[in-house]
Amino acid sequence: MFSKVTMILSTSIKHKPWMMKSVLYKSWDNSFRTLLTPSAVSNTSSLKPFTVVLEETQKQHISKQNNGVKHRGQCREFLSALLPPSQESLPPRTMEDSFIQALIPIGSNPDVRLQYTSHIGGARLGRLVQDMDNFAAVVAYKYIDNPLQGPEEPSAHAVVTARMDHLHIREDIKNDADIKLVGHVTWVGSSSAEVGVGMEQMEDGVWKKVCEAKFVMVARDAATGTKSAPINPLVVKSDDEKILFELGKNNIASRAKADQDSLFKEPPSTIESNLIHDMFLSTVDHKVRSFAARVKPENSTWMTDSKLKSVMMCEPEHKNDYNKIFGGLIMEKCIDLAFTNTWVFTGAAQVPVCTHIDDVIFLKAVEIGDLLYFHSQVVFTHENLVQARVSAEVLDRQTKRLKLTNVLQVTFKLPSEVPHVIPQSYHEAMAYLTGRRHFLVSLENEGLLAKGMAEKEMIEVSKYTPLWMLKELDTEEHVFNKHNVQDMLG
Repeated sequence: MFSKVTMILSTSIKHKPWMMKSVLYKSWDNSFRTLLTPSAVSNTSSLKPFTVVLEETQKQHISKQNNGVKHRGQCREFLSALLPPSQESLPPRTMEDSFIQALIPIGSNPDVRLQYTSHIGGARLGRLVQDMDNFAAVVAYKYIDNPLQGPEEPSAHAVVTARMDHLHIREDIKNDADIKLVGHVTWVGSSSAEVGVGMEQMEDGVWKKVCEAKFVMVARDAATGTKSAPINPLVVKSDDEKILFELGKNNIASRAKADQDSLFKEPPSTIESNLIHDMFLSTVDHKVRSFAARVKPENSTWMTDSKLKSVMMCEPEHKNDYNKIFGGLIMEKCIDLAFTNTWVFTGAAQVPVCTHIDDVIFLKAVEIGDLLYFHSQVVFTHENLVQARVSAEVLDRQTKRLKLTNVLQVTFKLPSEVPHVIPQSYHEAMAYLTGRRHFLVSLENEGLLAKGMAEKEMIEVSKYTPLWMLKELDTEEHVFNKHNVQDMLG
């Protein structure tokens, strides 16, 4: 039952080296488990290429919606008639019903390899995440079974991505070995589903898991795209299925809690407020006795100098099957910008390695012709780890204001210690705290913290505290001790 060992990494208040504590955890807590275990042998002849699987899904469920315009004068009315009235009117489905695998022949097809190869070596992560997003939609369409829809009828459901969570990258992804995508539904609501997508790569004739993620897919009525469409209820049978379903249920609750506790809605905790205050005091020039006189600690950068931006004109070639800009492409652009920003920020000779992507939220559809602005900023660092936040915003041509469409958080690892990033303003301090929260969650999902420890660490002042501040304050008594504030100011 308990089969893996994880390491808790913590920094003591006196800036001692990271200490390692062994903690046992359940094997399913930090790993994606499929209902049907794919064969570990190297034979890939039975696997369809991902492009074929995607094309078949588009033809079966999406293209016919457009064809309906030609063959039926009132396609919207026809699609509305196919829409099931309620979830109770649909037959129950199982996780196995949605299970599917597909092959990306990076190793066996030179033309495909060129499309996925990065100039810095290895495979292009952004391109693979784009494929995972498409694959999650394929899984969702496979799961939906509508009795009102005949085999040659268009689908009454339009499936879109609402968010992606916890993309944990376990291994380096090579550009010279075939990749297999594996996925199935893990939880179902009334009109939404959580889809687990795993990626495996061939190594010495055996499929080796390299990364996994959870996607929240939402079903809309294909006729208008404005209202929810009920999907089949999920029947859970085996113990493994129950575990996966409970994990999915917990993920939904965790997302709701994270949204409720967001710094956009709730003020920082007392511990977090004290952390920001002491960070501020540690960068004030006490000799000048002015709060405006700020001094950067050694090996540090102001957060305002850790930004990088880009812009993209949204062309027709970027559209998805519903004539909106493909969300997977937006994710790819965000990931690429976060990588470039982190590399520029650190100035390291070696490239950053992405270990975790979290909190990818799709807030608003992007239209053809929109100007899409991408903003990346390093918001948190710890030793050799970097947390970057990326947002995508659309320019409103009438008001000239930017409207947020997408947000994501990315964690990178480098071979050596990186500069500290220091907030100067209150809004940068909020970005710092949000990045710190996501950073701790990423450690938990990577297995470096036991499950449930991230929330505990958020209220532990002695862990993941800026190291320059620990050196500055020197002793435990100075940390968050209000009686010493006057001494520090003097």
